[in-house]
Amino acid sequence: MDIVQKLEEIIDHFVKQASSLEGSALGSLVAEATSHPSLFAFSEILAVPNVLQLEGTETSVNLDVLRLFSQGTWSDYKSERAKLASSFVNL
Repeated sequence: MDIVQKLEEIIDHFVKQASSLEGSALGSLVAEATSHPSLFAFSEILAVPNVLQLEGTETSVNLDVLRLFSQGTWSDYKSERAKLASSFVNL
């Protein structure tokens, strides 16, 4: 199995899971995805409609991190890291 196929499988796993979860379980899944050591593409996960349900919840920091990893720049990461790190352990 080549690396591209493996990455596609990892993304597919998280997209399928995100499509079927809600609430804190979804927040935990997003945290798991953004912490995955082999995952570097996050836009597919962010595109799942359920993920936007995290907005304004106690786990919304997971959505913020997902957006940062999906659409942010290195400068964005450096400026947001301190703010997000207090809520998201793996930053």
